[in-house]
Amino acid sequence: MRIGFESRQSETGILLLHGLTGTPDEVEPLGKYLAQKGISTLAPWLKGHGTTPKDLSKTTWQDWAESVYEAYEEILKRCSQVFVGGLSMGGAQSLHLAAHYPVAGVISMATPVKIFDFRFNAIAFFRFLQWRTSNLTGGILDSKAPSHITYPYVATKNLYELKKLMDQVRPELPQIKVPALVVQGRKDSMVPSPNGRIIYDALGSAKKHLLYLENSDHVVTMDYDKNILFEKAFRFIQTSGESIDV
Repeated sequence: MRIGFESRQSETGILLLHGLTGTPDEVEPLGKYLAQKGISTLAPWLKGHGTTPKDLSKTTWQDWAESVYEAYEEILKRCSQVFVGGLSMGGAQSLHLAAHYPVAGVISMATPVKIFDFRFNAIAFFRFLQWRTSNLTGGILDSKAPSHITYPYVATKNLYELKKLMDQVRPELPQIKVPALVVQGRKDSMVPSPNGRIIYDALGSAKKHLLYLENSDHVVTMDYDKNILFEKAFRFIQTSGESIDV
């Protein structure tokens, strides 16, 4: 397991997961904030990331999940209470983990579980095409935000793997009983904003919160409303999911 960043603060920790083609840098601002508040953090590189798009093209959603499981086992060695949070594909992986492992709570950020574009839903028919160019380097409205580093393109096969992950996670949502914070940018250009409500409504959690960030695009951890997200996420962890009010 490759670690992007970690901090060892207390026995309360959070596993932070990056998105498809992304890096741990995109969740590090949230990780740094939580570490300053005394929360331990761990952010792994998911398999196929941090090298080349060709390496990523050889992976499946189960490979990414295996990286998550390994990181979860690692943070459990030093934390008795472990939350999980993820951005985009990492959010879907967070929900998948929460459906099967005893986490303390889950934070889903800009997470896709349903894409309404017919081209994406037909991706199974085109999965053997080698490459599809992508605008995955966007997703931030704040021009003062640090550069969002991703692969410049992604294999069509990986988009198909993302679709399979989404199809896996959707029926698992009612199985998730732990506290949940669902975060969605109103101006998300990659994941349609109704996804936040779809996830929230389907969750089986008794304690769940839906947070819309009015001025944010896809990478909510780095965009205009990031400080709102950071404060709400800390409050969520601090109260074990009882509240996000600060």
